[in-house]
Amino acid sequence: MKRLAVVTPVLDDWQSFAVLVRQIERHVAGDVEWIEIVAVDDGSVETFDSALLCLPGGTRVDAIRVVHLALNLGHQRAIAVGLVTLSTRKDLDGIIVMDSDGEDRPEDIPLLLEVGRASPDQVILAHRSKRSESAMFRAGYGAYKFFFRMLTGRGISFGNFSMLPIAAVRRLVHMPELWNNLPAAIIRSRLRFTPVHTVRGTRSAGQSKMNFPSLVIHGLSAMSVYTDFIFVRVLLAATSVSVLSFAAICVVLGVRLGTTLAIPGWATTVFGDLVIILFQAMLMIVATSLMVLAGRSARPIVPLTDAPVYIQSTTEVSVGDLVSSYGIRPE
Repeated sequence: MKRLAVVTPVLDDWQSFAVLVRQIERHVAGDVEWIEIVAVDDGSVETFDSALLCLPGGTRVDAIRVVHLALNLGHQRAIAVGLVTLSTRKDLDGIIVMDSDGEDRPEDIPLLLEVGRASPDQVILAHRSKRSESAMFRAGYGAYKFFFRMLTGRGISFGNFSMLPIAAVRRLVHMPELWNNLPAAIIRSRLRFTPVHTVRGTRSAGQSKMNFPSLVIHGLSAMSVYTDFIFVRVLLAATSVSVLSFAAICVVLGVRLGTTLAIPGWATTVFGDLVIILFQAMLMIVATSLMVLAGRSARPIVPLTDAPVYIQSTTEVSVGDLVSSYGIRPE
């Protein structure tokens, strides 16, 4: 991988983005000819100021672009827009996706590239072997992974930090699933991938915007990629409950009418409860079936064709103007 681009979503955190640019320059592999950095401004209120950026002479950072979105789409969809803007480029070998706050460490980029050179046709995924969040956040993240596996039958143990060959990007931007969640879309795409163990970094500046509601939304977005798989599992579960309820109703009727074992009032209460459970299970079957069928008849969002609608403008930063004879500004 000699010609690379970095896609990173930014929401008002331009100071962290400036630190990220300097760290990418510092840690980029020596055999990389040039690297382009694309920040996707996810509807920020604070205005981007290129004066925050500064690069040393002889930098391999060839270009810096800021893609301004018309509104806040969320970081997953911001990443999708960034990938779309680069998917048609002929001069790129691969794209690195990472967060701009410093928790995805630029010093891990050489490791991703090293593994990528050994497997040039595979997606390289950063799997965090050591995390630094609070105990509550880790518990919530563990619950997310548990329910994801239980509902979809697939495990997910990685985030956005990844190295994507350009061929993989051109496949992903055609997938409606990319609009909701990049990691889940990679699994669904059937692209081959290799995990690489990394350590979660610390924020460069400010405070994390990932709170409990954000984590729930993130989890639901990932699960939405597997709506059809979840539907099948829910349908099987509801059908099993219906069959068991009907069988239990038959047993209750048999005990009540065919034997003298029934306690007075017992059969009526149990029969009524089982009928309620049976009708609720049948209602769930009908409701989920209609929802899935209605969703399949709707036109899906295809990032390649729909994402450009949300791009308001693009700011090209002159790398030559950023080069300072005083070197990199202190962090």
